Amino acid sequence: MKRRPPDPDVPPATEAPAVCRSGLFQFAPHQTFSNGCVQSRGLFWCKSGSGRFEVDGDAFTLGPNDLFVLPWGRRITYRPSPDTPMFTAHVHLIPWYRPGTRWVANVPHEPTEPEFDSADRHDVSWPGLRGVVRLRLATEEPLARLIDYTTRWYMDSRREESEARALGLLLVREVLRKSGDPAQTVEPFPEDLQRLVTHVDRGFQLGPRISEMAAMVGRSRSHVLKLFRRHLGMSAKRYVVERQLREARELLLTTTLTVAEIGRRVGLPDAYHFSKLFHRHIGTSPRDFRQRHGTFASLPRPSEHASQPPKAGA
Repeated sequence: MKRRPPDPDVPPATEAPAVCRSGLFQFAPHQTFSNGCVQSRGLFWCKSGSGRFEVDGDAFTLGPNDLFVLPWGRRITYRPSPDTPMFTAHVHLIPWYRPGTRWVANVPHEPTEPEFDSADRHDVSWPGLRGVVRLRLATEEPLARLIDYTTRWYMDSRREESEARALGLLLVREVLRKSGDPAQTVEPFPEDLQRLVTHVDRGFQLGPRISEMAAMVGRSRSHVLKLFRRHLGMSAKRYVVERQLREARELLLTTTLTVAEIGRRVGLPDAYHFSKLFHRHIGTSPRDFRQRHGTFASLPRPSEHASQPPKAGA
């Protein structure tokens, strides 16, 4: 699909962006689907699980905390891991949405869909963000909180155009701020670390030990420790704990399970120890975290695109 170049007369990216779609999506094992031409700049955050996708013919792996900034007009195919399919948050940004026109909460994924090649929507150049850009996004960062807020805002039927534009402006500025830090760009993990991260993601409830990880990749304990320190900036033990607590946060926000039940599900069966660990790392108790951020009894329904493969999209 031929991509329309950015309009030279369009103002800078931070002047008129808007959010036109957002949500959470839990991929199912072997759920593969494609989109032919997605007319948005996508923010695709892998919150847990793993997989890969192909964008315009290039393949990229997905792991926990990966945030991908995706190009306008992309051809994309999603391929979740059959063992640990990814749980993701996504935001579709229109870099320039003509001021004064009616805002439509939809993003075309195929040439046959409404709003495709609309004169009111354009891509623009974002400094340092050409093609596919991969960043690392921790759960408590401002951009992560903003993406989480945007997904919940989009689920509210009372959403308004002024809010869509305000959120678009905030998101673009946060993305540009983060991508401007050279330390944020990510090179692919070494193969050993990819295997270890997948292993932890698959069995974090069992609290995998360093010796077990070393045996799995046939290397020494010190090799495993260096991999986590060098590429993730933390110890292997800390990574396991953060993976358990990330799952706990998701369960606190998306279920009505008790705190004790959530502790057991993430591999921390001692309720007192779980609450103490949660407070130490997150800065608040599990109950206060749930009360502050709200309780969701279930995950949102997938978008219309995602529910009709192969011409479906997150």
